[in-house]
Amino acid sequence: MRFLVPLLVVLAACDSGGGENFDDPATFDGQPRCGAENYYDLLGKREAALQGRTLPKGVRVLHPEDVITMDFSPNRLTIDIDTSGLISSVTCR
Repeated sequence: MRFLVPLLVVLAACDSGGGENFDDPATFDGQPRCGAENYYDLLGKREAALQGRTLPKGVRVLHPEDVITMDFSPNRLTIDIDTSGLISSVTCR
């Protein structure tokens, strides 16, 4: 029992006090997200399906051999194209 209090103090110190807002899927750390859910209909379609779609500024369309930065940006739409030319993921990153 006497070890319980120090353990609780250590665990309380680990709390960041922030994090994702799981109540609102349109935010991450209180910041707006990219709206990837608006593009889920593209999943499994050929890359050509992107033509004629209005995409947000700064969107990344990534192919398997593309070299990219690993910075995380929750307000940037990222569309991954697989080796067969199909849209394999639509995410905010």
